[in-house]
Amino acid sequence: MKASFEKIQYPEDASWKFFLRELDTLPFEWHFHPEYELTFTLNSYGERYVGDCVEPYADGDLALLGPNLPHSWCSAGRVEETLPHRALVVWFNQAWLDHLLTGYPEFSDLRGIMCDARRGLEFSSEISGLVGPLFLQLVTTDPRKRLLILLEILGIIAESQPRILASANFQSEPVVAREQKVLNEVLEYVHERFQEALSLGMMASISNMSTSTFVRFFRKHMNQSFISYVTQLRLGHVCSELVGTDLPIALIADRTGFTNLSNFNRLFRKYKGMTPKAFRNAYTRR
Repeated sequence: MKASFEKIQYPEDASWKFFLRELDTLPFEWHFHPEYELTFTLNSYGERYVGDCVEPYADGDLALLGPNLPHSWCSAGRVEETLPHRALVVWFNQAWLDHLLTGYPEFSDLRGIMCDARRGLEFSSEISGLVGPLFLQLVTTDPRKRLLILLEILGIIAESQPRILASANFQSEPVVAREQKVLNEVLEYVHERFQEALSLGMMASISNMSTSTFVRFFRKHMNQSFISYVTQLRLGHVCSELVGTDLPIALIADRTGFTNLSNFNRLFRKYKGMTPKAFRNAYTRR
């Protein structure tokens, strides 16, 4: 896991930043930054973490994140193994957005989208298909043309109806440095060992807290209980396995930390609104 606060360095010849990541894997890097982030992900599938939302993502994933919203992508595999994971990322700050909204009334319909982005937004495959070629143009063009392309992208998403990711009570506020360090250590530990039995007492010991203090600490910063977070983390991995493999559902449940199959089925239906089999079939049809 990288540092919790990511400082975005802007180029001298642009008022916003575009970056292309090409990697053999997209590692879990739980972080936040004051900029808005629009990310288009190619040749990759895995889990997307936005605030308290843990969900699978697939090739062509398009997401918009607001300021100070903790997030990470974590790849589970590639569509084409001979090619790298590709993440095409746009960052711009609040001042840049305010200038656009107040100076150019043609973009006034972006205001609602950007407000909702503080909880994270996922765009439909139709919108992703429209902006995908534009994102690819950003890779090779000059700064002036990049700005025109970005405005075209923003114009397209302004007319869309994206899905909100994080829960309504999630607060996308930065955490003081000392507490953020502890939270990072906890999340990294949980992410690496989610298949194992993780007790509150164990996590409290790792954090040098009493169990009751740890319970309050985690809920304060993640707006949900530790047990709920671990459950959703495991379910995120389950969904990725259901989509990306043909493994039996019982085996997937066991290898992601669910030792009781009936309890697993109950939790999956509670959080995902359908059975694991129905979820797999829905993605297969898609």
